[in-house]
Amino acid sequence: MTKVSTALRTTVSMIALAATLSACTMIPDYERPAIGVPSAYSNANGAAGDTMIAADWWKSFNDPVLDAIMAQALTSNLDIAAALARIDQAQGSLRATNSSLLPQVDASGNGSRSESSNNASGTSRRAGGDLSVSYALDLWGQYRSQSEASDQSYRASQFDHDATVLLVQSSVANTYFTILNLRERLAISNESLVAARETLKLVQARYDYGAISALDLSQQKGTVASIEAGIPSLEDQVKSNVNALAILLGRAPEGYAVTRDAEAAAPVLPVIAAGQPSSLLERRPDIRRAEAQLLSANANIGAARAAFFPSLNLTASQSVDWIAGIGTSNGSSIAASLLAPIFSGGSLEGNLQSTKAKKAELAANYQKTVLTSFGEVENAMSSADANARREASLTIAATEARKAYDLSQASYKAGAIDFTSVLDAQRNWLSARDTRAQAQLARYTAAVNLFIALGGGWQSESGS
Repeated sequence: MTKVSTALRTTVSMIALAATLSACTMIPDYERPAIGVPSAYSNANGAAGDTMIAADWWKSFNDPVLDAIMAQALTSNLDIAAALARIDQAQGSLRATNSSLLPQVDASGNGSRSESSNNASGTSRRAGGDLSVSYALDLWGQYRSQSEASDQSYRASQFDHDATVLLVQSSVANTYFTILNLRERLAISNESLVAARETLKLVQARYDYGAISALDLSQQKGTVASIEAGIPSLEDQVKSNVNALAILLGRAPEGYAVTRDAEAAAPVLPVIAAGQPSSLLERRPDIRRAEAQLLSANANIGAARAAFFPSLNLTASQSVDWIAGIGTSNGSSIAASLLAPIFSGGSLEGNLQSTKAKKAELAANYQKTVLTSFGEVENAMSSADANARREASLTIAATEARKAYDLSQASYKAGAIDFTSVLDAQRNWLSARDTRAQAQLARYTAAVNLFIALGGGWQSESGS
């Protein structure tokens, strides 16, 4: 046992010395790629002050049905489940990579028993075992560089999961608001259809009386048919969006329905302050993911550089052999091996070139991600402002179109105008209300997009 203890003590001492010597690193100093960050958003309209968006930002719309649907999505969505699995994969890769930084211990054993057919005393028994400890000195930081690269990839997978969650939240909210909007447009079409059929009764009566020509009757029948033709399309769109929402919730579309009280108030349109553009770099998980990928590539350069230098491995082994009737014998050994690259045919140089180019690619991707995020915030704010003004005008237009329709009906009954004016008024009334409904949906969509563009209240759990 003395030899075993001596060998292990020597190995542990050498490993401790190796850990002290392994302070070198070939990883380049990291600098975040330079990006021109604007001082303020051009479409902020005075709402550029710092703001805190809640992680459950969708509750700002004050719609209990949306709250319940979102809770289901965050629990059961399959894209989120896949992103969680990718985190597990990255964590497993990190653990495997980190194993290179630790000693490797292996053990083996054997035993045998044999008998001679000549006499009973010919039986022999034998057993043995081997214990070995090996450690690769990380003198140039190759393994630590690989560990850093793997760690950043693991962080990137976490940020990817968070970005996926935001995308799912956006899809759920926008799909839900689209369903509500389509149902409103469907109600508008049905109301217009009822009015058009009432007008048709009037035209039919006047035709039967001989007061008008067949042209007026034919035109009104065509108007009724046109409104009827638009209804199946809207019903189909409602069904398609309900099916899409079911899939977002991780369930089969069959039998799924979005139930909402017909008397419930419309979702509230929240006022959202965009904050400062510079804060966006820390508030969006897709930006943090892009930077983590860049940091991983930067660490891989260190590993590629370290591969040009010699590697040193330490090995200690201890063997025990026991033979019945003879006793136990021990053997131990300590060895060191040096491997230095002399000619690699350009593989080392090529690998270094590849890692540097990968970093350059990811630096460009990071810059593009940041610039794209600024653009998404600007677009969402611009869309919110434009559609708010547009809806206000369309509300007036819809009100006046209803007045014009009612006046045309009265004038037509009095014989003051021809039927063409009535037809125009009917079409304008339906079109104005339908267009206003679409503008209202655009406002909800812009609000959701602005929440997501600002990071949706996301905060990195790592705090870095």
